[in-house]
Amino acid sequence: MIRDLLHPIGIVVAASAALFFCAGLAQAKPYAFVTNQRDDSVTVIDTDGNKRITTLKVGSKPAGVAVSGDGSIVLITNSAGKDVTVLDGNKLKIIGQLKVGEGPLGVAIDKAGRRGYVADWYQHYVSVIDIPNLKVITKVPVGKSPSGIEVSSDGKRVYVANRDSDSISLIDTQTLKVVNTHKVGKHPFGITLDEARHRIYTANVISNDISVLDSKTLRPITTIAVGERPYAIAVAGNGKWVMVTNQYDDTVSVINAETLKVVNTLDVGEYPEGIATHPDDRRVYVANWFSNTVSVIDVLKQKSLETIPVGDGTRAFGRFIATQ
Repeated sequence: MIRDLLHPIGIVVAASAALFFCAGLAQAKPYAFVTNQRDDSVTVIDTDGNKRITTLKVGSKPAGVAVSGDGSIVLITNSAGKDVTVLDGNKLKIIGQLKVGEGPLGVAIDKAGRRGYVADWYQHYVSVIDIPNLKVITKVPVGKSPSGIEVSSDGKRVYVANRDSDSISLIDTQTLKVVNTHKVGKHPFGITLDEARHRIYTANVISNDISVLDSKTLRPITTIAVGERPYAIAVAGNGKWVMVTNQYDDTVSVINAETLKVVNTLDVGEYPEGIATHPDDRRVYVANWFSNTVSVIDVLKQKSLETIPVGDGTRAFGRFIATQ
């Protein structure tokens, strides 16, 4: 049986978390929460002025990150610690720590910040988390080595990229069962949902392409060649632009969502990984693992605006900025 809480004062933490959800705290500024794997920390950036405001110590080897719609709850996966850190996104404090399995990596959170989903790389399941009560509800078996994960805005569907199965799984959140699975490219890692166009995009790191599928049926639409080792994906510009980080090229591929063609390639830092769209829908933030920086891109002008130094081993795999 999985122990729900690792924190030595678990009961107090759980009570504090429950009070937090009832308190109706004011919305935070649009912070970016950037995981730094090599120094076990999260750098918090105020995107108002793109300034670092604090660095928080979390668990061992943090990689994945998810932020609730209003920014009030943040989940951090600690791959070596085998747990998830829960942050108060307003007060910028840890409110809990939760054991989830052997290899937590990708993470998603519903819009309300009440339920989280964690992909376990080694045990091939998704842990479903009751965030207010800091406990694992169940584990949903998926494909091999699940990595990227997305939840629909209505909270009814969860999409999982299964890297070593070359597939994606669709989970029904009412039944907490997989209801559809479909093959994609070779070794899908990052995954992004575009609800306006009813599409799912997966970044396939070995076939160096993007699979595009219908988000309702998982029917394949097309495959788009990008750079070398595509890792993660973001949609911006009112859904017009699909932005893809290419690890080995140190670039971001820009895809026109109407034509489904690559129209530009932008230079960023070394070994880009995580990518997230700001709520203004114009700025995109890219975590550069080997450079220990975050690049800020203007998607309308399709150019880099500035570079922000962060911690050591910057990954930020997931939606690391609140969506509203």
